[in-house]
Amino acid sequence: MLRLFALPVATLLLIVIDRFWGFMDGTHANMLAAVAIVLAGVPHGTLDVEIAAAHFGQKGFAGKAKIIGGYLGCAGAMVLLWLQLPELALISFLIISIVHFSRDWRGGVDPFLAMMVGWALVALPALASPDDVAMIFAALTGSDNGAVIAALLGAASVPAALGSLVFAYWAFRHDDKQSALEVLACIAAALFLPPLVAFAIFFCGLHSPRHMADALRETGDLSPMKKTAIICAVFALSLGLGVLMFLYQGDVPADMGIIRTAFILISTLTVPHFILEHILLDKNPA
Repeated sequence: MLRLFALPVATLLLIVIDRFWGFMDGTHANMLAAVAIVLAGVPHGTLDVEIAAAHFGQKGFAGKAKIIGGYLGCAGAMVLLWLQLPELALISFLIISIVHFSRDWRGGVDPFLAMMVGWALVALPALASPDDVAMIFAALTGSDNGAVIAALLGAASVPAALGSLVFAYWAFRHDDKQSALEVLACIAAALFLPPLVAFAIFFCGLHSPRHMADALRETGDLSPMKKTAIICAVFALSLGLGVLMFLYQGDVPADMGIIRTAFILISTLTVPHFILEHILLDKNPA
């Protein structure tokens, strides 16, 4: 029962707090949400190299070095894209996020409906809070093109929202009340809470813990001490990269700098993580 109602109740409480006291809409709340997204998001990809090494039979030093090289190459390409073509980087990250998040809901449902949920989670905030999303996207791209992307994203969110409601109905009819309630809670958060807070609810409350649990299971042959050491080391390196991004991003206000750094860091780490997930799911579709 706790697992079933935890996210819906937490979402409802945040909506009530925001509506009556407005605590969720301030600069500090947005910065805290951005920091929470980084702190919760980075760990669930820290064991990717070990997972890839096991699946590809590359557990030796040379094999892992190749995997790390591929990871760094993908991450570096994303950083370069942000530097040279930020609009394309943002659009790419949005598309990857939609596909990546949709995989959280593919427990027997039609992949199209699962894709609608991932799409809604990314796009609905742009419909409900267009000015906030436009401001964030403009900061990410460094131009007014970010606001144009936000407007197009918001306009494309309605069919995704309808598809998400169909998914929730399907889940209820198939005795998957948890997925139905979680989707409805995430949709409510996207509609009634500031964009970063709404995203943090899904990302920190569902996506990252779920993938972290999967990663821990897939690396069950590693000792707890070695697993902890790897997680801490990769987490520290990732945070160090984030600090460098924050320090060398130019003349940007501190609050927006934190938000911008969080998005670019997460996108940089998401690309290789997404590619690995895609390869493994194609290899093991069940």
